Amino acid sequence: MKVRLVVAVPEPEARWAAEILLSVTGLAWSRDPGDGPVVHVGVPGAPEGDVALPWSGLAPAWTPSQLALATFEGVPVPCPGGRLTEPTTPHALPAELLRAAFALLSREEERLVAERDQWECFAGTQSRLHALGVLERPLVNEWAGLLAARLRGFPVEPSPLWPHGERFAALLSHDVDEVRYGSVREGMRLLALAPRSYAMRAGVTQIARGLGTRGKDPYWNFERWLDSEDLRGFTSSFYFCAPRPVRRHEYDARYRMEDPVEFEHARGTVADLMRLLVERGRDVGLHGSYLSHLSADDLKAERTQIESASGAKAGGTRQHFLRFDVARTFAAQEAAGFDHDSTLGYNEALGFRAGIAAPFHPWDASARAPHRLLELPLTVMDGTLFRTLGLSGEAAAAKVIAHLEAVERVAGLAVLLWHPNSADGSHYPGWWTAWEAALDHLESRGSFVAHGRAIAERWRSRATSGEL
Repeated sequence: MKVRLVVAVPEPEARWAAEILLSVTGLAWSRDPGDGPVVHVGVPGAPEGDVALPWSGLAPAWTPSQLALATFEGVPVPCPGGRLTEPTTPHALPAELLRAAFALLSREEERLVAERDQWECFAGTQSRLHALGVLERPLVNEWAGLLAARLRGFPVEPSPLWPHGERFAALLSHDVDEVRYGSVREGMRLLALAPRSYAMRAGVTQIARGLGTRGKDPYWNFERWLDSEDLRGFTSSFYFCAPRPVRRHEYDARYRMEDPVEFEHARGTVADLMRLLVERGRDVGLHGSYLSHLSADDLKAERTQIESASGAKAGGTRQHFLRFDVARTFAAQEAAGFDHDSTLGYNEALGFRAGIAAPFHPWDASARAPHRLLELPLTVMDGTLFRTLGLSGEAAAAKVIAHLEAVERVAGLAVLLWHPNSADGSHYPGWWTAWEAALDHLESRGSFVAHGRAIAERWRSRATSGEL
């Protein structure tokens, strides 16, 4: 027996938000008629079925500054004025809950707030969830738990979120921004962009480092990542920058596919490294250039370069500097041929930008329909822990483990990003030990740990197999 979803309001936004909530309950559900219990989405006071999920409508828009925290059965709900409508029956939920899910998942605040940081990003410190102190809670998953609680007692089939009964999942990922600590060749490429101030400073620094580096470059530690993951039976995604973006920016990566790197005591090229990663079971995707986040043509050209070098399909992507526009980036990525993305996180804050610790199909506001692209939201990054928060290795490890425990409580997905150069302990003290502590915790908890392609395939298989 499956839960039946009945939507009695015309807005497709209500159906989309309700379907995402149901997808993370761990219960099988269907849009088709059947004998199972009904989750009824409708206006407050409409026929309720077995569980009522009222919809308060889209108008007016929820201005972020007006949102405050209400609490329902111990779970926070950001809503206007912090006031919830009292449910009409014990099997109903507050009318504001589904609307709050839509607001978070669709990134409504990013459409309403024009302010951006120096990288033209919507900063984590701008988020209303950050201001309210709940950015680190997977609220959408917790609300799905409230919905699931109202379905207990019905003989509903389970729909395990992860493939072998694992309690939760983690995606391990690495953005390859740099492949060398110092390089005269890469420094000269930056100087060619002068007189831009950053390019001049960084170019001179890179040349000086290159002249001063003797022997093996300290950033050549790629085998450490694979060995640490292989030891535990884990896999990961490596996102590489295209060597020749359509429009080059001074913040773009400086390496090219023919540049030398060392891997397992042997010299080769960046392209050789990419092919070795594929052979070792890793997923290789695109780390889209600084100016590519609004252009399908740019992203497609860069994806072609990555696939040509690696010899494998690049189905996944993450934008450089996490540059992202809610109205345009998903559409550009989808049009460029990507089937999943993992950009939706913050540079300066950890937690759940869209309120969810699970894959989901993002909302296309112009089409009033979900994208085909699957989003795997980034939840914690090394630079956030060490640069923004200024944590020690021990404190960062404790912070990541607490984050993983929060994800486990809701059977969710954590997405970890550690940059490959951070294995260089001389320049990044504590970064590697925090990574190892996170992997030890994941292994001890029996979690499902994989690269982005495997996570995306798992989530799609639940839908096509009818588990949803």
